[in-house]
Amino acid sequence: MLKLITLFSLMLAFNFSVLCQMKSVIFSGKISNTEEKFLKLSHIELSFEKKISIDAEGNFRDTLNLKEDASYYFSIGKSFSQIHLKDGYDIQLYLDAKDFHKTIRYEGKGSEINNFAVALGKNKAKLVGDAKEFFVVPLDEFLKKNASNKVAYLSILKESALSETDKNLMDKVIETDYLLIHNNYDKFNHYHLKEHPVLPLDYYDPILKIKLDDQELFLHDKNFRVLVIENYRLRLKAALDADSTLTNIEFVRNATKDIQSIYIKESIISMLFNNVSNKNANYYADYEKIMAMLVSEEMKDKLKGRLQTAQNTSSGTKSIGFEYESYDGTKVSLSDFKGKIVYIDIWATWCGPCIKQMPALKELIKEYEGKNIAFVVISVDDKKDYAKWKKMVPVYNVGGTHLISDNALDSDFMKAYGVSLIPRSILVDTDGNIINNIAPKPSDSNLKSILNQLLNNVKSIK
Repeated sequence: MLKLITLFSLMLAFNFSVLCQMKSVIFSGKISNTEEKFLKLSHIELSFEKKISIDAEGNFRDTLNLKEDASYYFSIGKSFSQIHLKDGYDIQLYLDAKDFHKTIRYEGKGSEINNFAVALGKNKAKLVGDAKEFFVVPLDEFLKKNASNKVAYLSILKESALSETDKNLMDKVIETDYLLIHNNYDKFNHYHLKEHPVLPLDYYDPILKIKLDDQELFLHDKNFRVLVIENYRLRLKAALDADSTLTNIEFVRNATKDIQSIYIKESIISMLFNNVSNKNANYYADYEKIMAMLVSEEMKDKLKGRLQTAQNTSSGTKSIGFEYESYDGTKVSLSDFKGKIVYIDIWATWCGPCIKQMPALKELIKEYEGKNIAFVVISVDDKKDYAKWKKMVPVYNVGGTHLISDNALDSDFMKAYGVSLIPRSILVDTDGNIINNIAPKPSDSNLKSILNQLLNNVKSIK
């Protein structure tokens, strides 16, 4: 009995300590002019996502138990913004959904830093103005403007009534913003001018010198998370230039060994997840090496998912099936196309690059009409966009068989293929085996020759 009591006491103590580690936040407010039923709160690095109900008058309220103090994203429909949430906050959000970003206002405990962030964002919009005009200028002019803006932001921060703790955080956020803009000069110039500007050899030194192991900044600032990745890429390139025999796994193992923050360490390690693909002949050996570097169960599960996708989608493997609703309301499965080559095009009504592929897809379907190939066009729209999907299919009138996924990108078929970015195309043979799980897009000049070869192979077998 004494042993049982002791064990029970230990269990209570353990559960209490876990609860004490959680951050409690009351989040409430009112959203005007919205028909949305939920406000979504998320943080990608913390694998956190929650829906908070919005009532008929636009009011919402929830008590949140959060793993970490951090800057979270809230979204209402397709509009989104960030909010800093810390343990003990009792914060209210007010906005008009018809003028989302201009009307964001906070009240209550935690409102100071969030109202400051909103005001800072508006000042940045004024000072930067048109991105092309800001970036596509001679280097000296760009550097002066970027430095001048940083001084202006710091001046606003100095005059604010924020606590010293919040001022220290926002000071780092401003510095990160400055460094990311510095980093992006080449990218904007190349995009608009189609050529790279001549930069000093030490131009990226400020990015290489950032302090990586700053967990507070990592959780509060998405720009810092981007800089961590840029720092990784620059260092990896330099390391490979110095030693061509070095593998990216060896580099990451050495680069992360002294980083204390598990979030930052595993964010860098996740850069290696692309190794776990059937494009890599040694993907299983790499999987084991990467797995040995991970600590959190969340990241281990993500890596296991990549392994499963690689195993499920190797060329010649039997394809994962699906059964989805077609445009005419019937149920259609992959097995219905047995005996035909199947070209699957995955899209969504909100995906601009997908829609740009529609004319090429229409031409492709018309050219192969009557041949032994089925074109299956699968939408991954949410259920709330079902009517939009039904309206858009006849507008583009590309032909083929149009289906809508049963659970958007979270359907079993999409998860099995690791579909997270669209447009995406998949080729399946006449027996339902995978030919290519990342096939050429409809506009790809190589696609027709691939399809012709596949059709010829089918004829020769017959």
